[in-house]
Amino acid sequence: MIDEQEMRKRYAAVANGIASVRLEGLRVDAVTSEDLYRFARGEIEMDEVLRHLRERVAAGALYDPPKEP
Repeated sequence: MIDEQEMRKRYAAVANGIASVRLEGLRVDAVTSEDLYRFARGEIEMDEVLRHLRERVAAGALYDPPKEP
């Protein structure tokens, strides 16, 4: 388990990362966002967040097909 100071640091890093993605005009999907906040709470480590994201990318789960005109 992580201490309160580490948790605050992680929450700030996650919030800043998500804000940065939004500034680029992109979005973080709900599953990835939840994984990131689980990391911030100390429930999982970053390597698990990344592994889960890679699995979802490989499975095509993050692909948004272009909208038809």
